[in-house]
Amino acid sequence: MRTLLTLLSLLLVATVAAAGATYRWVDTDGVHYSDQPHAGAEKIFIGQTQTYSSTPAQSSEPPTSRRPRKASEVGEYRYDSCPVTQPAQDQVLVEVESVTIAVQVRPAKRSGDRVVLSFDGRSMEPQSPDQTEFHITPIERGTHTVAATVVDASSKNLCQSSAVTFHVRQPSVLAPLNPNRRH
Repeated sequence: MRTLLTLLSLLLVATVAAAGATYRWVDTDGVHYSDQPHAGAEKIFIGQTQTYSSTPAQSSEPPTSRRPRKASEVGEYRYDSCPVTQPAQDQVLVEVESVTIAVQVRPAKRSGDRVVLSFDGRSMEPQSPDQTEFHITPIERGTHTVAATVVDASSKNLCQSSAVTFHVRQPSVLAPLNPNRRH
């Protein structure tokens, strides 16, 4: 509580200091500050309050630089993003037999480019050029990691997603209420 009062007093000093003379005194209730003289108070001088105003950030590139560029503009085409949108990070899937991995390419994927999936460290090529969803069947219980890469016809990387980790929980065959348990 005393620390809070001290902090509030210091804030008051900063506010009062900007207005003019400041007086400080100590009594049984602690240290006090005021802009009005008080019996036993000493006049203190607080220097000019230091302030800082930043200048607006200057970008070296125009605002349109986030859009993908044509090969003729900078030598290669890039996508803004290609995140794995399904499943979500740390999502827990319970009693599933398959999982759909969805990738959203922004802007839309060009013809000739393809999405390659990395599932638990193994590369999975798309079955069709337009594929942005992958179905994993059967899915094993445990923790899995998936990431997506968009590549061009020469397999040059145009976009890389962050890795997404998800968890699959299956009932144990030893569980007493499992319908598949043999007696």
